[in-house]
Amino acid sequence: MTPELARHMAAQEKADQVIAAVAEAPDGGLLLRVSVTDVDSGEVLATCFVNYQPGGTRLRIVEDPW
Repeated sequence: MTPELARHMAAQEKADQVIAAVAEAPDGGLLLRVSVTDVDSGEVLATCFVNYQPGGTRLRIVEDPW
């Protein structure tokens, strides 16, 4: 296995874990799409949806640390 393939497989495994932790079944309300993107390659590794309701906890902007 090449180092790049090993890195990609590790990134994919982590992306799958993150998505499994936050994914929700769409309930017909308002949705946010959550994507996990490999910073090195720009490849979207996983995507899911989460539900939200207006008037709940305020959303905050998360700045790109790079």
